[in-house]
Amino acid sequence: MAGIVYLLGPPLGGLTPSGEHYTFLEGVAFHREPTELTRYALAVFAPLLLALATASAPRWLTRVPASASNLGVGASQAALVAVVTVSIAAQYRYTFGDTYTLGQLPPFGWRYFTPTTLVVALLIATMLAGALTVPRVRRRTVALLWPKGHQRRLLAGGIALGATAIWMLHAVHTDSEIANALQSLWYHLQFPLDETFAVLNGRTPLVDFSAQYGSLWPFLIAVPMLTLGKTVLVFSAVLCVITTAALFAIYGVFRRVTNSATAALVLYLPFLATSLFRLDGPLENRLSPGSYYAAFPLRYALPFFLAWLTARHIDRGRDTARGAWLLFVVAGLAVLNNGDFGAPALAATLAALLWSAPRLTWASLGRFAAIVAAGVATAIVLVAALTLVHAGALPQFGRLVDYARLYTVGGLALMPIPGIFGVHLLIFLTHAAAIVVATTRRLRGAPNRVLTGMLVWAGVFGLGAGSYYVGRSHPVGLAFQFSAWGLSLALLTVVAARELAGRQLRPTAVSAFVVLFGFGVMACSLAQTPTPWGQIDRLTTAHVPTESQPDVQPLVPSRSAEVRHFVASLADGRDHYVYKRGAPVAILLTTGHRIADAYGVVNVSPYTGIDSLLTVQRIETMLDDLRAAGGNTVILPNPASSITLFRVLAGRGFEPVTTRGMRPFSPSGAPLEQPWPGGRAVMKWVDARHLHPEALR
Repeated sequence: MAGIVYLLGPPLGGLTPSGEHYTFLEGVAFHREPTELTRYALAVFAPLLLALATASAPRWLTRVPASASNLGVGASQAALVAVVTVSIAAQYRYTFGDTYTLGQLPPFGWRYFTPTTLVVALLIATMLAGALTVPRVRRRTVALLWPKGHQRRLLAGGIALGATAIWMLHAVHTDSEIANALQSLWYHLQFPLDETFAVLNGRTPLVDFSAQYGSLWPFLIAVPMLTLGKTVLVFSAVLCVITTAALFAIYGVFRRVTNSATAALVLYLPFLATSLFRLDGPLENRLSPGSYYAAFPLRYALPFFLAWLTARHIDRGRDTARGAWLLFVVAGLAVLNNGDFGAPALAATLAALLWSAPRLTWASLGRFAAIVAAGVATAIVLVAALTLVHAGALPQFGRLVDYARLYTVGGLALMPIPGIFGVHLLIFLTHAAAIVVATTRRLRGAPNRVLTGMLVWAGVFGLGAGSYYVGRSHPVGLAFQFSAWGLSLALLTVVAARELAGRQLRPTAVSAFVVLFGFGVMACSLAQTPTPWGQIDRLTTAHVPTESQPDVQPLVPSRSAEVRHFVASLADGRDHYVYKRGAPVAILLTTGHRIADAYGVVNVSPYTGIDSLLTVQRIETMLDDLRAAGGNTVILPNPASSITLFRVLAGRGFEPVTTRGMRPFSPSGAPLEQPWPGGRAVMKWVDARHLHPEALR
């Protein structure tokens, strides 16, 4: 299969759409990867083909001599140990150069797990294996993990919820405290923040605004911000509450899989720590998938809620179709919110219900297909009703894949996978194993349908969501896959524990021990648990201005009346500027919609700032929207990202405002600048062909 994937990648990749119709601004990094993306798409089918081969095994396996079968099992176990060993060692070998740093930083290495972590994980796996294989210890372990009494269940649930809340404290930020955060943290925070402010400013995702991370969550997040305050504190707190609920939903999955609140807690705490794995910075002021809101909750939350609903549906013993309508309403909403993770979640739910169904017939499959279609259609109707109420228009579903096309077809910021071996391969194999194990359990009629269904759910979701890393294969991006990986690994741990707890050890005990080793690696992440008092200190520490961060509140719009008038006024003639509440302006700063909302104007840009307007085509679209709204003014950061942007503006009749008034664009000209938080300045361009805009009439 590996040979087929390798050989078919180039010719099939050549059939994918070309990115020639994207004209990137100079300085924008793009690298098309049709071969790599095609190879991954083919590789995703390998576990499904292996599952099909497993399903047909009873027909031909009896013809295989026992000696050959045992030899094959032994060889596969040895190969597994070798692949795991080489992949772990590979993380110390890779060096990430200009392709990953864009030539702005020196080459760097990256390791996720230290030698100490690996040694401790090996000890944990050994102790767990001993506890499961020694009868007396096993009986005590079972009594501990499956206690009787309702109070134990409430206590375990309370500990899980409390631990999640403590972990999420590190992702709460304020307008003042954010100045002390890592530059990479507050830079990336601006994008999801501005997506919500786009809604507050009157834009509508899927209609006149293209959200990069979540098309539906901004509507919900905007509600408490309207009542509690339009601040980073309220924004981050709301997102942390959503993330807490989504992660706690996985505790609910584990509880239904194990039928024990205590056992679920043992699985959940390492999963929680791995999901919020520290990426950079000290423990007290870190960057993690929890504080990178594009991961949690904007991508992961709806899929995790869907996972809990799926486990609940299977646990109640319902057939494939009955009562599944709600599942596919949520699945449809997940797709419409973010296709990168939503589409895999939909596919995972389909697989989970099929793998866990007690009996499948053509009639039941027909009913199931009708339920799926009805659920997804309901989600589409709900979103259409939402956009009609908010904007008076139906959604443009092409906006859902606006960024996906830019990345996959245009090649924006794509980076190659550093090599075959590495942690990324272990993640892929874990998801593949979850699918194959679920298939084996299905064929054997194994008890615990919830475990069977959720194994295949985790495997399919993980493989689908893995395309996010395959495109942009930066080592930080791989850590955003850890939560999906942790889910598959935790569920496989349940299977491995039962394998080792059997009356006699099987040849597959080696793979079971490898799974326990992976669980031990997850458990080591608990050492990163934040302390509440450390987080209180972080939130209350005053910012001391530095050369790299001189502003106390870098994300808050300037309160200066002069700056407000410069940014929010429209040209009414060559030398006259008028402020009018609600007037349309294109503010291409990263928090442009927050600025517009604070200044009482409307930012008509369908994207979050100049860092999202990376092609000539997007700039042209933005200018069309500005003119259609009756505006004539564009606000840019200075320095802007490219001289091409200036030339596009000049070609459309725009002129920069200089110290001598409006003047035709010249590369050597000096535009008028206004200071802006963050040490930058802003410049103003005016449409000289529409000096008396419709909005001021």
